[in-house]
Amino acid sequence: GITETIAADLRWLEKLAGLAEARLPALKPYRPQKLVRELARSLNRELDLANECRNAERIAANMKPMPWIVVPKVHWAFTHERINVQNRIVGIAGQQLDLLDTQGYDRSLLARRGAHAVLKMIVEDGFFHADPHPGNVFYLPGNAIAFIDVGMVGRLSQRRREDLLNLLLGLVERQPQSVAEVLLDWTGDEQGIHTDQLEGEIEAFVDQYYGVPLAQLSLGQMLSDVTTLLREHRLALPSDLALLIKAFITLEGMGRGLDPS
Repeated sequence: GITETIAADLRWLEKLAGLAEARLPALKPYRPQKLVRELARSLNRELDLANECRNAERIAANMKPMPWIVVPKVHWAFTHERINVQNRIVGIAGQQLDLLDTQGYDRSLLARRGAHAVLKMIVEDGFFHADPHPGNVFYLPGNAIAFIDVGMVGRLSQRRREDLLNLLLGLVERQPQSVAEVLLDWTGDEQGIHTDQLEGEIEAFVDQYYGVPLAQLSLGQMLSDVTTLLREHRLALPSDLALLIKAFITLEGMGRGLDPS
């Protein structure tokens, strides 16, 4: 009965999002209805277990240049919409970090390999595991990493990936104008926006984090600060970045657990 339950919940969310946009103008820049539609698409894909297996095979193919990244093989003879049959993964669960030390794993290497895999998924492939919490990750002998449960995936177009790189480059190289241009382009409406003031505030934001060691950075706090900045200028992030931000926050916690530096 899960399909009917989720459909009913989504109908309620759609109505609430419509009310929010109509009655609370301050929320309109966040595009609540688009966010709900994005969530609905993602959830409906998750309900199709055969689709999850297609996601798994696509990520496995993309990860071939990285043999230390494992995605369990699908057994299509037994798999369909309601049943997903894949190889069993035997390893150390993502939340059992204490076992990594006792069994001789290299935490720093695992953190680097995980980061490289995730960046490849996002920047190069535009197709990424959007629910990479510790329960969906296993560490295997040889400092390999297994990803399971790829029912929820994110997709980024070539243009969106280029925007992201320009945004990050602007932050790293202290180019507030580049950052502002990307944010304004995402909004698609510069009417009523004071670009000079926005650039000034972005410059202050960039300076706040410039040169801070990675171990001392909190991605969650940075995203919170960016969101506040956007809200004050009535700008919004595109709805297709919602899953990316969700994944990033989860991954930060995992990476920090493996190797804080």
